[in-house]
Amino acid sequence: MKLYEIAEAIEKRVPKEWAEPWDNPGLLAGERGAEVEKIAVALDASPRTVARAAERGCGLLVTHHPIIFRPVKSVVDDCHAGRTLIAALKSGVALYAAHTNWDSSPEGVNFVLASELGLKNIEPLVPSQSGAWGLGAVGDLPRGVHFGSLGELLRERWNLSALSLYGNLKTCVRRVALGGGACMDFWPEALALGVQCFITADVSYHPREEAQEAGLCVAACDHGEMERVSLRALAALVAEQTGLPVTLLEGADADTEDGLGGR
Repeated sequence: MKLYEIAEAIEKRVPKEWAEPWDNPGLLAGERGAEVEKIAVALDASPRTVARAAERGCGLLVTHHPIIFRPVKSVVDDCHAGRTLIAALKSGVALYAAHTNWDSSPEGVNFVLASELGLKNIEPLVPSQSGAWGLGAVGDLPRGVHFGSLGELLRERWNLSALSLYGNLKTCVRRVALGGGACMDFWPEALALGVQCFITADVSYHPREEAQEAGLCVAACDHGEMERVSLRALAALVAEQTGLPVTLLEGADADTEDGLGGR
């Protein structure tokens, strides 16, 4: 399957138009007419993930985070992006990213996180105005639990090694909001929807203090660990859309060689 055909197939399910205006999803490096037989999926493009994709015979690495955000003035090996792009071009591994368009997909990061947590009545925290599902998610636990117990549930369901809880651990939590990645700015929207706890990553001091003073418990995850929960769903989508074998390089199912896809 040609590289441009793979990009078109993915974008039928996760259109680039769903991305935030500042974002840069889509095909980032590679020859559009190149034939691709196998695909790898990871959270980030790096010299390491590019090498692992190449070792497995994958002509395309699909990631959540784009390696290029801003206009590139040079591609040299004195920075992470330059080293990654050089490694990709040398090894014949094309790069594609599905970022905030995957965040706001009805089957993307936030919906997967909410589903894995076992929330019911799942809705977007911030509904989209562009035809996507929206950013973040809000829903209800099957029953109320103490905030401390919710922390244990998060560690188990999302396979977290890093989690900080801010608030009274005995607070009863039933309604929960979350934002995959850096979404602390959305805590007022969460509060307005009557949640007792907001879960996100990259939580800074002052927004956290404001949220707690307003009555919210805050759970702060590692950014990467939180978003890796959705990688299997992304890999499955790529496999379904292309019919090609897909190797997941990170997450609970990492290195399941050709574990997804293939018609």
